[in-house]
Amino acid sequence: MRTKLLKIGLVCGILFVLLGTPAVASLIQIEPKPANTISISGTIYGLPLDGTGPVPVEGAQVSLIGGKLIGGVTFAFEKSAPTNEEGYYSFSDIPIGVFFILARKPGDYLGSFRFVRLTPSQPIKQNQDISMIRLGGGNTT
Repeated sequence: MRTKLLKIGLVCGILFVLLGTPAVASLIQIEPKPANTISISGTIYGLPLDGTGPVPVEGAQVSLIGGKLIGGVTFAFEKSAPTNEEGYYSFSDIPIGVFFILARKPGDYLGSFRFVRLTPSQPIKQNQDISMIRLGGGNTT
């Protein structure tokens, strides 16, 4: 998975460099778009939950990996943050697109994930909870 992400990042980096050169940029004609279609961003938030019930997992690392299609080119996007003391995660200023959300807490839980799609009509996705599986079974008490 990490290798695939590195390849995607490398391809995006090469495209970014190529598109920034005057020779290539002069070949590409980009039509201006209204500002409201360019600046749409969204928010995703929720809880990684202990697999034994609705128990938030404090200190889990949550990663948001996804992409946005602009003019036929897919741009990779990644953010990562730990859950807060109440177990919540939140990502804001996310471009419209499809995202893979991964929650991990090495040593305590197996990594778990879900997919989320942000659209112009639904730029906010709340309660995007992720059910995690505790290593060794049992519960948190």
